[in-house]
Amino acid sequence: MNSRLFIGNVRHRRFTPVNHELNYSLFMPAIDLDELDALEKKVWGFGSHWWHWARFKRSDYIGEGCVKSAVQNKVEQLTGVRCTGKVIAVCHLRYLGLYFSPVNFYYVYSKEDEWKYLLAEVSNTPWNERHYYAIAADKDDEEFGWEQDKAFHVSPFNPIDQLYRWKIRPLTDKLNVHLECHKGKKHFDATMAMKAKPLSSKTLLKCLIVTPIQTVKVMVGIYWHALKLWIKGVPFYSHPKFENSDEAESNETVVDDKKKKHKENSAC
Repeated sequence: MNSRLFIGNVRHRRFTPVNHELNYSLFMPAIDLDELDALEKKVWGFGSHWWHWARFKRSDYIGEGCVKSAVQNKVEQLTGVRCTGKVIAVCHLRYLGLYFSPVNFYYVYSKEDEWKYLLAEVSNTPWNERHYYAIAADKDDEEFGWEQDKAFHVSPFNPIDQLYRWKIRPLTDKLNVHLECHKGKKHFDATMAMKAKPLSSKTLLKCLIVTPIQTVKVMVGIYWHALKLWIKGVPFYSHPKFENSDEAESNETVVDDKKKKHKENSAC
């Protein structure tokens, strides 16, 4: 099987107007979307039903219908390129019924099994919006291979008028994604570094015992460090939709099976 379980760390660093750093451990499955049914039969605790401890609920992810097709359609919409190979989703799951994922990564391959794009599915809280960035893969690039204007409000402590610089690597036994936010100079960076383990009942159960509801850990971490930044006096930036209602109304609205609205937009 191509599916695995990645275990590692995420580090955030802020360089202005104050220095601040956070590190936390996490695990994320890397799921070959063609193997979803097989994994549900093979891996205890993983599946698509409400009783599964680690649940892959369809409405938590991109689009509607087949997830793989939704990813390929989004990449084609953003880039004009149709990729028909495998798609591996490095994503958070719904743990004991609770879900939030700051970011999910979809590694998109050609029919010849060549990695072509990384599709980043970014979410924010408490607005529950999603935004998609398609980053072209260049396995030989040793520098930052992709730059784009920030187009989505994530943290109230980062302004929207920033430049993203991505540095990505092929998905092997290691996962490495690095993102920097610039506005004249580097303001912030985030690094995810993880190593692969087999996606088995044993490895998943071990992670679940250590962190039974990873969603809570992620959410508490977000708000705890937001409080620290506020105490340090970092400027607060309001969500643009409260400043420009016309722009907010132009975004596509996606409604899940609970009629809970997500605002969805995209950028290449």
